[in-house]
Amino acid sequence: MNNKSYPALAIAKLRGFKNSMRRKYYKLLGLQIQNGGVLGKIICEWPNKVSIGSKCIIEDNVVFKIPKPFNTDNYIEIGDRVFIGMSCQFNCNTRIKIGDDSMVASNTTFVDTGHETNPGFKINEQALIVGEIIIGKDVWIGTGCKVLKGVTIGNGSIVGAGSVVNKPIPDYQIWAGVPARFIRNR
Repeated sequence: MNNKSYPALAIAKLRGFKNSMRRKYYKLLGLQIQNGGVLGKIICEWPNKVSIGSKCIIEDNVVFKIPKPFNTDNYIEIGDRVFIGMSCQFNCNTRIKIGDDSMVASNTTFVDTGHETNPGFKINEQALIVGEIIIGKDVWIGTGCKVLKGVTIGNGSIVGAGSVVNKPIPDYQIWAGVPARFIRNR
C-alpha cells in the first residue's frame, strides 16, 4: 500500500464509525434497524414508527415524516437489502411498506394522503383521504417519482424516472409517465 491510499483509508474508517454511531443513536430513539447496511444522515422525528431491514442502504437527506405520530396504525416498513437514494421523502399517515430487494432512486416522494375537494369548505379545512402504499419485492422506482395514496406496485415491476403513480401496478410490468401508464411487461 502506498502513502497516497492512507487518507482514503482513514476517510472510509471515519465514515464507518459515523454510520455505526448514527445507527446506535436512532436505535436508542426507537428505530428498528437490522444488522448491516448503511444509514445516512436521515431526518426522522418519530424513529419508533420506522422499521428498516438488514443490509439496507439509506442515503443522506431521506425524510421519514409521520404527521400523526400518536396513531397506532401508521408506520414505515422497509424490507431487507433495500436501497433508498438521496433526498427521498416518506410522508406517512397510514402505512408505507417497501418490499425486500427493491431500489428507490433519489428524490422520490411517497405520500399516502390526499384531501377532499368539496366546494362548501375552504381548501385548508378539507377532510384527509388516506390509503396505504405497498411496494412489492424486487421493484425499481426511478429518480424523481411521486407515489400517491392507495398505490400498490407489484413484485418485479419498474417505474420510469419522473413518473407520478396514482393507481396500482401489477407484477412484472414497466410503467412510466405523468400519470404513469403501462409501457410493457418485464
